[in-house]
Amino acid sequence: MDNLNLNKLLFDPNSFFREKLGNEVSFKYPLLIILVIAVLTISSSLLVMNNLKDSFSSDMDSSISASVMSIGIIGGAIGGLIGTFIIWFVLAGIFYSISYVFASKGSFKRTLEFVGYGFVPQIFSSVVSIIAMYFLLSSVDFSSQDSQFMAQGIEQMFSNNPLFYTSQIIAILCFLLSSYIWIFALLHARNMSFKNAAITVGIPAGLSIVIQIYSFLFTSASL
Repeated sequence: MDNLNLNKLLFDPNSFFREKLGNEVSFKYPLLIILVIAVLTISSSLLVMNNLKDSFSSDMDSSISASVMSIGIIGGAIGGLIGTFIIWFVLAGIFYSISYVFASKGSFKRTLEFVGYGFVPQIFSSVVSIIAMYFLLSSVDFSSQDSQFMAQGIEQMFSNNPLFYTSQIIAILCFLLSSYIWIFALLHARNMSFKNAAITVGIPAGLSIVIQIYSFLFTSASL
């Protein structure tokens, strides 16, 4: 029976994917997981746009402001929906391509399915990010017509703010957990050894983590 055992997926992905191999390829749960992340991404964009609307209203005509807001909302919705699914396909494609070096066997459809399950920790990460963003944005006065004052508020929002740092650390930890799940996803989807699967996932995931940590430690510190 096709079901989603989150406890086994998160804490025993080896058994989870071994059992999934006995079922036909099904995108029911992977699509649901990616869709939830897309909705959370869109919600984050709407949260930012909602806080910026006062700034737009004070700087331009109301009709122009409404048009800018509409474009921003539509763009954020489309980008969040399409972008999240593109990331899923591209990441699965990268894993699938790298695994060829190890003469692996397994369909791209199975790889895409299993990689989709690995995004589950990103749901928690996205929820934490939205909560943190809500409180961080609440501390900035976007209605101020003083652009320098608003810029200082945004700088303070990201600089030496425990909430910002906490959300970033959680995001990195969740990505590490996703990477751990993806190792077993590739191990079974592409019939690989643990070592080869770890290398396949470790190359793109490791690069992504380095970029995240660099952005976290240096970019925010330079604000």
